[in-house]
Amino acid sequence: MNIKSIARRIFHATPIGRKWTDARNLTNRQRDWSTVHSSRFGRTEFSIFTTVGLGDVMVAQQVCQEFVTYCEQHGDPQLGRIVITAGAWPKEFPVAVGDHNIYWWWSMNGQDDWLETYLAAVNIKPDVVACLSSWCINYARNLGCRTLYLPLAVGESFQPLNQLRTGVGFAGSKGHKDSPQVEAILAPFMDQPGFEWANVNTPGQLSAFYNRKQLTLGMTEIYQEKTGMVNNRVFEVLATGTPFIIHRHRALEEVLEHDFPYQSDSAAQTRQLSEEIFADYPKHLEIFEHYQRIVDSKHRYQHRLGTLLTFLSQRG
Repeated sequence: MNIKSIARRIFHATPIGRKWTDARNLTNRQRDWSTVHSSRFGRTEFSIFTTVGLGDVMVAQQVCQEFVTYCEQHGDPQLGRIVITAGAWPKEFPVAVGDHNIYWWWSMNGQDDWLETYLAAVNIKPDVVACLSSWCINYARNLGCRTLYLPLAVGESFQPLNQLRTGVGFAGSKGHKDSPQVEAILAPFMDQPGFEWANVNTPGQLSAFYNRKQLTLGMTEIYQEKTGMVNNRVFEVLATGTPFIIHRHRALEEVLEHDFPYQSDSAAQTRQLSEEIFADYPKHLEIFEHYQRIVDSKHRYQHRLGTLLTFLSQRG
């Protein structure tokens, strides 16, 4: 062992050395497991900090793109630095400080008390918790948080492309959903030759994937369903006019503001719904064109940004 190696080992054994090592490991972990998406318009900087999951990245990319479009249409909100931390942001990762600090609560990170533990540990307390459901609003208010109802939505990258559709598809991280949902929703199709698991990286690629499928499938992380959170995939699929079957979600119709009978909690029911769709496919394309118009009318990120920026400009 040379002198440099000996000196390095001695240094790492000291309190200062251990602190330096811990800080370096945290920096490396944050680099590997988190991502930052930013946009700027005039005197307003808009940033979203998320983990690297497909759903999180899709939301952040779309919202930042739509922020610029919103400002081009409505002008610079002149709100300084807006910092949004979102989803299951690891609470040991430091949060950047902005003029407006928002936590967009779209994940429970597998914990009943996620919001409490997050708020207790994060270095910067959010000015407002943006919530996806009425349940989340009540929960956050009971913790003393200022809240804003802000469900997820979809950006302009997702549109009907009127192209040939074939097969059944699913877009989501593998191994992320609980096995009963997989058995109820995916299992009836996974061994079929026309089934495809999406491998995409951008909103445009995901939109193209949905547009070439005859039917897409959806599942909801168990804690999201429990708390009434509707994930972004619902709005993204419906924005393309693609027929869609999702695992039963107690708050889906409340958030969508419309009935949605294409929900299933068993493999048999999933097969039955898919057979009904394929038996009269033109009819169901018309039905899902109606859902696409609903999304266009109230569930685009332009709508959500209008809600958020108006709230921030008016808050005391």
